Amino acid sequence: MLAGTHSNPRRLVKGRNKAFLDIEGRPLVRHVVDALVAARRVDRIYVVGPEQALRPLLADVHGVRCVPQQGKFVSNGWAGVHARDADTPELTEEERRERPLLLISCDLPLISGGSVDDFVGRCEVMDREAGMGHAMFVGVAENAALEPFYGTPDRGGMERPLVQMQEGLYRLSNIYVSRPYKLQHSEFLQTSFNLRKAKDWHNVAKLIVSLFSQHGGWFAAWMTVRLQLTAMLRHGQGRLYHRLRAGNTFDKIDRGVSTVLGGAVRLVDSPYGGLSLDVDDEVDYTLLRDHYVEWMAVVRALDSRGPAAERRPASGASEQGQGEGRPEGDDEDTDQQPGKKGHG
Repeated sequence: MLAGTHSNPRRLVKGRNKAFLDIEGRPLVRHVVDALVAARRVDRIYVVGPEQALRPLLADVHGVRCVPQQGKFVSNGWAGVHARDADTPELTEEERRERPLLLISCDLPLISGGSVDDFVGRCEVMDREAGMGHAMFVGVAENAALEPFYGTPDRGGMERPLVQMQEGLYRLSNIYVSRPYKLQHSEFLQTSFNLRKAKDWHNVAKLIVSLFSQHGGWFAAWMTVRLQLTAMLRHGQGRLYHRLRAGNTFDKIDRGVSTVLGGAVRLVDSPYGGLSLDVDDEVDYTLLRDHYVEWMAVVRALDSRGPAAERRPASGASEQGQGEGRPEGDDEDTDQQPGKKGHG
């Protein structure tokens, strides 16, 4: 788990590392740790961040090790990997290469052991059906999984930009499974993380330029451009919009990201929309704090169904009832979400 203190004060929330913000009497880092402990598919837990501050909050949790932060996103991720390596010296180089590790952020209050098990289970199924261990799985959530958390004119809710895919409207989740030694260009993850705010055109332009510097990056750069064009044209719903969106497929994203990172990468559609709702700023924190009980009821309802671990269909569409892919000619503009209306 990544719980590092950001070096940029503007990325702090209420002047603090997000890991230590309180919701319902627990810091955010403890919400995530408790969910990981409850998950049946998670073994050891490594929390990378300010070690001295984290230790008192996690001292009573068995199987959790605090690892000193090393810097930015990728450096902290590798610190966790190396800590795990140090605890398993008996593993061969090939066993370490094939060992899957869960990577998750510390600011996800709407998480449960069930949501973690469901995601890991889906990754296991995709590995098994491919006959190999993928280098990385990236969680995504479809619009239908996020709708319970949207606001209304009289009630606050979360707002998140969605990517216009052929299979539906999607957003990245903050959960990953990785075999980091199988990624030949893992350093590019830091660049993409720094420029991940796609609504900022300056970041988009910088990402496109940086992609051209990567082997095979032209295809990923083109996919980035067409995703942005599709988003710009979504209100008009014209012919060009439908043509672009029809070509925005999971398979193409998988191929482009795999080429840039130098390893097999797949998107994994999770029905748990809460895994996409992290604390980006004070408004997010206030909304998640004030609606926590209500929104966790949505998560618990999904938990009661048990892990699906179903393979994503070949088209990339979500499972029935958790966000079906829409046909190319569907004129409903479901990307028109209510904005943040305060904490209601």
